[in-house]
This record gives sequence, C-alpha cells and structure tokens, in this order.
Amino acid sequence: MTPEIELYLNAERDWVSEELLSHFASALRALLPELLAAPPGPDHVLSELPVVEIAVVDDEAIAQVHAEFLDDPSETDAITFPYGEILVSCDTAARYAAEHGLQPEEELFRYMVHGLTHLHGYLDYEPDDRRALFAVQEPLVERYFPR
Repeated sequence: MTPEIELYLNAERDWVSEELLSHFASALRALLPELLAAPPGPDHVLSELPVVEIAVVDDEAIAQVHAEFLDDPSETDAITFPYGEILVSCDTAARYAAEHGLQPEEELFRYMVHGLTHLHGYLDYEPDDRRALFAVQEPLVERYFPR
C-alpha cells in the first residue's frame, strides 16, 4: 500500500506557505514508490499506513512534544511517530539552513523525507544506521525537491 500524504501548516513564517506545502505534498507523493522500493528497515510501517500526516510546527511546539514523548525539552528537526504522524520544525530548518548556506525550503523538505524514511524502518541512533538512512534519504531529496 502507498499511503496518502497530508501536510498541515501549524506555524506562521513568511517563507512557509500553503502553496509551498502543496508543492511538497506532490513531490512526497512522487517519491513514495521509490522509497517503498528501498529495502525496509526492521521496524517499517510505511507500507501499512493509509495516511501519513506531516505537520510543520515552530520550535516551541516541537520542543514541547520532544519533552512530552522523548523526555528531552530541546528543539529538534523532526519527530516521527510510528502511527504515521511526523512533526517538522520550520524554525530549526531556517536556522540550520542559514548556518550551512542552504535554502530553508530544501531543509524543511529534507526533514519530511527524513520522517518518511524513519517510517520505512530506518533509524539514526548509531553511526552505521545513520549512514544507511542518509543513503536512502539524500538521493530522494536531491531528485524530488521541487525547484
């Protein structure tokens, strides 16, 4: 099964719009078959989900969820729940992009792909796992980021 992708804008930032999210949703739908064709990780659920909901939030909201569910009150880029919900921080994306000479839109898209890759069973706690995740994630970002 290929899940439906739903994106929600829950933060107000000048550079993030419903139009941008519409472009992202189209790109994410296009890349899903390729992601699902990659060998799944051990805890893969992506192919079993009818819908994946991705919410764009600010640092305050993601830090609150991070504290509540992972016992860490700091901001983070993305949080993925195995039932098909992904939170991505537009503030973290903008900050990271500015520090590394990137576009915040591309970084935000990367966080969305990162969450989907987690749902396909890839982890990033250990260096080898992280390399495997990025080996799947980064080509997808490169090919499907709407330019």
